[in-house]
Formats: sequence, C-alpha cells, structure tokens
Amino acid sequence: MNNNNPARWALQFHGRGGEYFRIWIVNLLLSILTLGIYSAWAKVRRLKYFYGNTELAGSRFDYTAKPMQILIGRLIAFAFFFVYAISSNVSPVLSVVAAVLLLLALPWMIVRSIRFNLRQTRYRNVAFDFHGSVWGAVKNYLLLPLLLIPTLGLALPFVQHQQYRFVLDHASFGKQRFSGTASAVGAYYRAALAGLGLMIALVVLFGLTVGVAMLGGTALDMSTLAKQAPAEMAARFALPALAYIIMLIGFNSVGAAVSVAQANHGWSNTVLDDVRFTSSVNPWAYGRMMAWRLPLVVVTLGLALPWLKVAQARMRTEGMQIEAPHDLSQFAAAQQQSGSAIGAEASDLFDVDLAL
Repeated sequence: MNNNNPARWALQFHGRGGEYFRIWIVNLLLSILTLGIYSAWAKVRRLKYFYGNTELAGSRFDYTAKPMQILIGRLIAFAFFFVYAISSNVSPVLSVVAAVLLLLALPWMIVRSIRFNLRQTRYRNVAFDFHGSVWGAVKNYLLLPLLLIPTLGLALPFVQHQQYRFVLDHASFGKQRFSGTASAVGAYYRAALAGLGLMIALVVLFGLTVGVAMLGGTALDMSTLAKQAPAEMAARFALPALAYIIMLIGFNSVGAAVSVAQANHGWSNTVLDDVRFTSSVNPWAYGRMMAWRLPLVVVTLGLALPWLKVAQARMRTEGMQIEAPHDLSQFAAAQQQSGSAIGAEASDLFDVDLAL
C-alpha cells in the first residue's frame, strides 16, 4: 500500500443495552449473594462483552484474563487495607506505619494492575503489554499530585496529562511501543478551563434559583419559616432541590465532556510505529448524552446503567480511527511473530489484577 495514500479504519462497537443488561443484572445479583467473591467473574464477563463487541478492520478484541487471577489480586489488595484497618485500632503509631507502607505499595499495585489488564487484552491474538516502572508510578501518582496543593488545583490538567502519557508511552502491542508525537498539555488546559467555566455557570444558576425560591421577594427568617404550613414549606424547598439535582447532573456531564476532549487530544498525538490514531468524539454530544441518560439511571434506581455504559462505549469507540500505510493484518502478524510464547506464559504465572 502506498505510504502517500494510507488506509484508514474506523472502530465499530456492536454492543446493545438489552444484551449487556442481562449480563449486568446476573453479575450484580451473584456478586451480592457471594459477598463480592463473584465480582472477579463479573469483571471478566463484562470486559469480554465490551472487548468482544469492539471491531477494528474486521477483527474483534478479546479479554483473556482468568477470574481466579483477579480474585487473588483483590484478596491481596484487600489484605493491605485490612492490615491498615486493624492497625488503626491497635496503636496510633502502628496506624501511621501501616498507612505509609500502604502508600508506598500503591504505585506497585497501580503498575501491576495496568500491566495485568493490558497483557490480558488481545487483538488478532497479539497481546498488549505495559513496561512502566514502579518509580514512574511514584512520580506520576504520588509526587505530581502534590502540585495540586500550592497551585490550588490549577495543576490538575498537567497531572492528568502526565498520568495519561505514563500509561500510553509505556504500553506496547506485541513488541512495538506506543509513543507520543507532541505534548497535549495546552489542549488539556483548554478543555479543563471550558469545563470549569460551565461548572461555575451552573453554580451561579443554582445560587440564583435558591435565592428566588427561598426568599420569594420577602425576607426569610426562622420565625417566618416556622409559621409556614408543611405544603408551603415543601413547595419552597422543591425548586432548590430540583436545581441541586440538575447541578449535580450538569457537573457529571461537563466532567465527562472534558474527559472526552482531553482523550481526543491524547490519542490524536499518539503513534504505534507508523500507525496513527485519531479520536474525534464530539465532547458536547457526549455531554448531552450523559445529561439525559444520567436522570434515567437515577429514576430507575440504577437499572438503566447498562444502557448508559453501552452508549458511552459506542460514542468513544466509534469516534476513533486508525491510519496506517499498510494492511493491519500484516502489522498484527509481524507483532505476533516477534513475541515469545514461553516468556508470556511464564509471566502469566505471576500476573494478578491488584485493582479493587
């Protein structure tokens, strides 16, 4: 294929809300009945469904983890937190020591979890991998967040960008490493500032609504409030309560839109050898989707959550495109031949998912 005329493939997502609901409700009920033990099997079923319904150039992704690996990892992680909880009741000094040890173990747990999940993700029978170090996790997940204190949170987009690049720049497909072509810190800040402006506007509107509803053009004090009938008092508080719910939904929708905008810039500045990625998910459309689906989740007491998850996956997946100067099947075959089956199987013996 001519390098001057590269081919482009769009990712497709074939999942359906009704299909995933059946998986989700069984996972939920069995996890409750087994006091959380089945959640390891639930994670495998969930990721197999979403990965298996994600298609690129005629082939689908796969998630190959075994539930017992996840369960063992969660038991290890739970043991860390259990020791901390017990030590806090035994001695304040022991509690501090346990907290420090838990904090020091956190970067190792993050690296192990990322590595596990990427190694269990396959495309055309080629596994992804992660080569990040524990020291890299210390810098990006323990030290960099300290910048939020002196900057009063203004460093958050920079911290998010660095954490994103830590994961992506140390990920690989077969033997080929992902890499960034340019910094997207500026784009992260533009998206974050736009989101912050919208959130401030929501807070102002909420304040104005509360002021109008509570005061009603007259001064309000406790004696006046005490004399009101229950129905009148309920009517006075109904509008502020509704405004508060709308504000919370707005916060979540704006946050999701900002996350999508930042991911767009991150992926669009990422390459894998001569394979380029383009993410063009519309942040405003994604935010609107969240704004009308989140109330459905609340009204249905969570039963509409599977449809929300499927809608999120579809918009994020189908907004991604891959561009390469060659056939992707040839690229995948080359990566498969370069891998070592013996090394992969040996590493799997020590692979557990430490994410809770």
